[in-house]
Amino acid sequence: MNRTYLDIPRFLIVASMALVVSCGGGGGDSRFPTPTLPADAMKFDATNANDTAVTIMGFSSTFSQGPVFKTEAAPTIPQIVDMALDEVIDWNRNTMPVASKTTDISAGLCTSGTATTNSSESGSSASGDMIFNNCDIGGGILLNGNFAFDTSWNDATQDYNFHTGGSLSIQIGAESVTVVMNLMESGNFGTGVFSTDTSFSMSGVPGAGFLVETVQPLTGNYNTLEVTGGQLIAYGSGGTRLRITVTTPNNADVELDDGGGFVFDSTIMF
Repeated sequence: MNRTYLDIPRFLIVASMALVVSCGGGGGDSRFPTPTLPADAMKFDATNANDTAVTIMGFSSTFSQGPVFKTEAAPTIPQIVDMALDEVIDWNRNTMPVASKTTDISAGLCTSGTATTNSSESGSSASGDMIFNNCDIGGGILLNGNFAFDTSWNDATQDYNFHTGGSLSIQIGAESVTVVMNLMESGNFGTGVFSTDTSFSMSGVPGAGFLVETVQPLTGNYNTLEVTGGQLIAYGSGGTRLRITVTTPNNADVELDDGGGFVFDSTIMF
């Protein structure tokens, strides 16, 4: 039976998150990859639809999960990836570079390899990259990849727009997971409201990959830690799909299409 991301011990990404937490913290160009359906995509069915939908919404709602996972002895790969992406995106959303600079952030983060940030600001806009090169964050857990960002803001209104994306590879021993993401968001730092349009893929474990695209932007409020609207579609192998529709704050209906059209599967909390 194929392993899924939910089976694999998650301690792999907890450490990845710790690295990115320490690091601090839209437009289309080659820095922002376009996620595609991975060759190792899973086939969605009634046995995996619910758990996969929970994993997907964890990745899509970019609230910091660090305190939650500190209570778990053996986090699974989706939790580790979730935490890593949360912190990368959080850093990109909230960090306003004050000048053009390159900073080596390896010390205290990588026991070997490197982690670097490049950033620059011009008036009310900024851009930058977070680059990991064989950064061993402990226990033989290696990070490789590059997450870029472009952001703009209005000091008077506190409105912001940002575009972030890249490819992050997390490896421990023989296990390796790659997440490719392209995310655009607008919102207000004061009120906390946001609207997010994202696409991402996850691959690395045979028969467990997927691609996710936004049908209706995810909306909500960071101050209340709620996602209140939006719809995503996940694509698996054999033409199978999941449709995830937010119905009430942090709740969504999951519909499965395994060849005969979408049929209600379950309701999830995230």
